[in-house]
Amino acid sequence: MAPRSEIHQMEEPGRTGSTVSADWQLQRQEGHLVDESLIRAENEDKMTLYLAYLIVSAALGGFLYGYDTGVVGVALPYVGTEFGGEVLTYAQQEIATAATTIGSIFGAAILGSFADKWGRKPCLLVSDLFFTAGAIIIAFSFSLAQLTVGRLVVGVGVGGAAVICPLYITELAPTAVRGRCVGINGFCIPFGQTVAVAIGAGMQHTKYNWRILFGLGVVPSLLQLSLMHWLPESPRVLILRDQHEKALETLKQIYQYASPETLELKLQVIKGHVAATTVLQRSSTFWERSKKLWLHKPYRRSILVVSMIQVFGQFTGYNTLLYYAGTLFGLLGLSNPAIGGLIPSITNTFFLLCGMVMVDRIGRRGLLMRFGPIMVVGLVWCLIAFYFMCEDTGHVLVEGYEYPQKMVGLVIAGIVIFVTGFGSTYAHLCWYQSEYLALEIRAAGSAISTTASFTANLVVAVSFLSELEAMTPSGTYGLYLCFVIIGLVLAYFCYPETKGLSVDEAFSLFEDDFGVKKSKMMRKEKLELQKQIREDGVPVRQVVEVAKDSGALHVEDHTVGA
Repeated sequence: MAPRSEIHQMEEPGRTGSTVSADWQLQRQEGHLVDESLIRAENEDKMTLYLAYLIVSAALGGFLYGYDTGVVGVALPYVGTEFGGEVLTYAQQEIATAATTIGSIFGAAILGSFADKWGRKPCLLVSDLFFTAGAIIIAFSFSLAQLTVGRLVVGVGVGGAAVICPLYITELAPTAVRGRCVGINGFCIPFGQTVAVAIGAGMQHTKYNWRILFGLGVVPSLLQLSLMHWLPESPRVLILRDQHEKALETLKQIYQYASPETLELKLQVIKGHVAATTVLQRSSTFWERSKKLWLHKPYRRSILVVSMIQVFGQFTGYNTLLYYAGTLFGLLGLSNPAIGGLIPSITNTFFLLCGMVMVDRIGRRGLLMRFGPIMVVGLVWCLIAFYFMCEDTGHVLVEGYEYPQKMVGLVIAGIVIFVTGFGSTYAHLCWYQSEYLALEIRAAGSAISTTASFTANLVVAVSFLSELEAMTPSGTYGLYLCFVIIGLVLAYFCYPETKGLSVDEAFSLFEDDFGVKKSKMMRKEKLELQKQIREDGVPVRQVVEVAKDSGALHVEDHTVGA
């Protein structure tokens, strides 16, 4: 790159003395591509009605994910003795709960791997079909085996939605509001969980309550199915299919205030990145690409980072408060355990919303480093409160025992503190995974990290009730505390900030190491560069001319994964 002090003089009719630094000229040297975030459209940071419709429609997949993971905690205790005349044991509850997670692993792996070949929209459609079919199977279940099969089918939809929804939104959202747009999907997950728990709490004495609760899952899935017709395909997928005119039309819909020159340049930038990053597909077999995911260091680092955030988000143990809300709060002595389940759900939803609002200002890493320690405080609080509350019962929870209300209140307070930290961080940060991955591995990498997440979730789901008995509640939350501390330490050294970086630029952080220091440097330089652009008042048409003249929009010699 030319020295920053070098200035390239350009003149345009009606303007004189317009200067542009050599850095900002979008000169491509040593294989670097145009930074999309510098090509900022008019009012790009505004949430238009169409963009809101598009994001919310896609985020219905997140709501479905939340509803179907949250409903099991309140619905299973309502099953009562309908299956075989006996109440479901802890082991049977764990099996039914784990079935969704097992299905999610397959859904994430399969639909994630086909996201490039089929497109983002068709994969969302398939996820909705599995959501609908699973809900119907469960609602008409007459045995634990049938219910488990239904939960397995729903799980495939959950896994597919978990991979595709944030991936789809990441590729459609403007850089200036990408954090908030992806955060909407993250918000819809706990919102769906809260809705499930709230409806469950209100149906405690309703006949066939558990069937109704599971069956209601068809409503959002059918709604998203009906909205699919008006949702566009990702511009990047359209370009992969050589449908450039459709890609431009999609960009026009998203950037409604942008000039034709700006839209054309954005299209050229995306085409450049797509052409450069599909070298891998064009020049290698599936087996060679699979090996390169782990042998090529930048690929491996980025996949490890997003998988780390996903896995340690699960190892906090938050989902156990949803999956076993009825059981856990019943053991604590609450007359309506489902209402108790609303406490972590509402807390998580509120603080996730707070985190989503702050994420584009504070950043992804910034949120985790600032609010992550709150989880540590909450889990230490829970550990101590459970220890003293359960002294009279051998430090284990005993069904039917009346624990002191003061101690129960202290336990719930610890849970609220923990969820405050979780909602502000992991609850939505894990879904920014797509922006850390290069386009050529974005779908595969998202599938890998989401599969890792559900695998970790499976471990937590099938072991929680058993851990409460074998390790005591204090020991169980002490284990989660250890995982939270380990996750924060690893994130400090390996989790770079992507605030302000374009979705196609963030991957460059992993070229030499995990990019924590490089991110600081890049964002500092970019702020200086954007400030200079604003001060110079350089028009978009001039940017287009510079980009074309410099050859920055041509990528024939760019190689990926070398």
